[in-house]
Amino acid sequence: MWHKISWRLLRHELKRGELTIMAAAIVLSVTAVLSLSLFTERLQTGLLARSAEFLAADRVLSSRRTIDHEWVEQAQEYDLQTANRVVFNSMAFANDELALVDIKAVSDGYPLRGELRTALEPFGEETTAEGLPGAGEAWVAAALFQELNLQVGDQIEIGETRFNVTRVLTYEPDVGFSVFTDSPNVLINYNELEQTGLIQPGSRVRYNILYAGEVAQLESYYEWLLPQLNDDTHNWRSIEDGDSPLARSLKRAERFMLLASLLGVVLAATAVAVAAQRYCQRNYDVVAIFKTLGADKAQIQRIFILHLLLLTVISIAVGLALGWVLQAQVIEFVAAQLGAELPAAGIKPYILASATGLVSAVMFTLYPLLRLISIPPLRVLNRQLTGTDKLRWLHWVASAGTIYALLLIYSQQWLLSTALFAGGSVAAVLLLLVGRVFIRASRQAGMQAGSAWRLAMAGLQRRAQENSVQMLSFSTAIMLLLLVLALRNELLDDWQRQLPDDAPNYFIVNVAPDDVGELRDRFAERDIVSNDMYPVVPGRMTAVNGVPVRDEVTKEAGGDEANTQTNNAEQREGFGRELSLTWRDDLPPNNTIVAGDWWGEAPQPQVSVEAEVAERMNLSVGDQLEFNIGGNTFEVPITSIREVNWGTLQPNFFMIFNTATLEDFPATFISSFNLPRERQSELYELFKPFPQVSLIDLDAIMDQLREVIEQVSIAIAFVLVLVLIAGILVLLAQVQASMEERQKELVILRTLGAPAKLLSRSVTYEFVILGAISGLIATLAMELSLWILQTQVFEMGATLHWRFWLVGPVAGALVVGTLGRLACNRLVRRNTAQLIRKLA
Repeated sequence: MWHKISWRLLRHELKRGELTIMAAAIVLSVTAVLSLSLFTERLQTGLLARSAEFLAADRVLSSRRTIDHEWVEQAQEYDLQTANRVVFNSMAFANDELALVDIKAVSDGYPLRGELRTALEPFGEETTAEGLPGAGEAWVAAALFQELNLQVGDQIEIGETRFNVTRVLTYEPDVGFSVFTDSPNVLINYNELEQTGLIQPGSRVRYNILYAGEVAQLESYYEWLLPQLNDDTHNWRSIEDGDSPLARSLKRAERFMLLASLLGVVLAATAVAVAAQRYCQRNYDVVAIFKTLGADKAQIQRIFILHLLLLTVISIAVGLALGWVLQAQVIEFVAAQLGAELPAAGIKPYILASATGLVSAVMFTLYPLLRLISIPPLRVLNRQLTGTDKLRWLHWVASAGTIYALLLIYSQQWLLSTALFAGGSVAAVLLLLVGRVFIRASRQAGMQAGSAWRLAMAGLQRRAQENSVQMLSFSTAIMLLLLVLALRNELLDDWQRQLPDDAPNYFIVNVAPDDVGELRDRFAERDIVSNDMYPVVPGRMTAVNGVPVRDEVTKEAGGDEANTQTNNAEQREGFGRELSLTWRDDLPPNNTIVAGDWWGEAPQPQVSVEAEVAERMNLSVGDQLEFNIGGNTFEVPITSIREVNWGTLQPNFFMIFNTATLEDFPATFISSFNLPRERQSELYELFKPFPQVSLIDLDAIMDQLREVIEQVSIAIAFVLVLVLIAGILVLLAQVQASMEERQKELVILRTLGAPAKLLSRSVTYEFVILGAISGLIATLAMELSLWILQTQVFEMGATLHWRFWLVGPVAGALVVGTLGRLACNRLVRRNTAQLIRKLA
């Protein structure tokens, strides 16, 4: 019997429209979570798939030793594609010249992701390569043509073999990005490797297996492979690993999209909470009638629990359908904009969206439902009876805990979730304090109500508790809207400014000191803008405060002495390699001193250390570092620690010395410059007089970074629309929650002769005041959240967003005032008789 009553009650409420806000809130929460989850997952998967080109594979297993062939055979059992790649340094000889080169031997199928591009002459028109170099053939980087005075068709001697140079190697997807250590590449076939005779016991060689396939198969294969890997010998990585500009941009893109999505989730959940409170209040009379007719507490519980579950299930189903349609349309638009098809998503977003709708509906209705069930039968005679308030704390704990739990579940990042939750909590506390102060200040004005403003102030004072809750909801909605706008206009713009159109797209390495002046003159003659020339000296850090640092120890190094040194607990971990050291008098661009002082022109030896290195190695200002450069050992104190913006494609260094420390050591110079693609043909003539100079092309990396930024920009624009809808729904739900109380007041005021025009203005002013205060507090909470996000999540410098201090209060006053005025418009226009009949 009770289930029939529950179903009839649901149909009745739906016809009356009482459940419209709550159903819409649940639908919106599910729609927002599903569409955002599907969209971000597909976009992120697409980003990773495109970015995997920079590894030439989805995953790479790297080793210092030959890799067991059984591992390759096992990969085929998991339906994975594989290819071999062996990389090592060697000398190349041609035309009585010699040069240090990187030999790359690759097997059939390479590259598994991306493409090779070659040309018939240095810096000539490039085409996509079909296949790999044949037997006795080599493809050579353009820089080597200068160093060895090569032409296509010449022979180059590598080890015990001569190769015919058949093409110019212009682009390799996995070329990497290291302006200090990269030598010109020579690509040969994997089958030609053995006959070169270059790989001997003890040779410094990197063996690589490239893998491509579905994520699930890759993860399953890695689970099988992991117990057999040795941390000292093997390295398993994806494009998200490492500290390259692309890896950092991908991580930041993921954070941007995740954060923007979280805001939609929070707003949708807030709308459910407000609507649930309103729904239960509207059913106080229904419960009182049920009890007067003999229904016990258990029956009423079953009726309303089933009622809410039915509503939730229907709303979730509608939300899932709308979410799928919405993301499908947006994905189609984004794919057309980017010229790429985005891969399909899994089932996880559907589970997450359904769970969000169910958890929101259950947890946010917990306290209102308990209060509803406790309504006494006497409410039929006395409508002031509203049930117990003993468990009000449960409502706040359940609501706050649910929102925080949803943030954690959705993001799986406690710092990001805590930043948002902390901002909202600060807004709540400030709102309660400011609301109380404002209410006290409005008492006198309320006693002298003779104008619309005074009447509005009096209304605020009468509804002190309700207004505090309303302001809390208003400020939460406004704060999250401002936060999305800040993401779109501030953080994203700051990211884009790091990669402007004139950002360097070429690095030059190994510039001789005598060529620096001439090279600058040639740049000036051709109107090419270049960055500073940085001297570079290779050196190794050997000790800190007199204690030797632990260097990289491998099984090849072996030895009891090495093992003893490695296990010395007092030693700091070293770099495991030579560093590229530089010196200069002034602080480089994109560097900020965070501790100590820059030296200026001080003569005594000094060094400045990059902040992340200082943190990892537990270094501080005043520590003494020992370096070894070409057998010369010296100590130097740390006088400053720098934060470095690694996102800029400019030379950056872990260690920078003052001029007096390193100027006597022989050095080469590096720099970067920008040259439009249409002028690429000038490069050969430009660098022809400098055969030892190596040129590194960054255009491919820059294109990928710009594509990442563009995709994230589109994603956040889509999220902004959903958040805006959710915010409006929250505001409407809160306005609707006060309608019954306002209706009673209007009856009294109209009976006392108040004109409709005065009442209309007072209602508008009341909502304008609520909106302005909410906007002000929301701006403060937004600044706090942004400060945490900028400094802790996005690794940017913190800035104040002054324009939002005007936008927040003004937007809050306009939006809340307009919505409140429209919602109350029908009430204000009714005469006294109509209002009384509406209350009856």
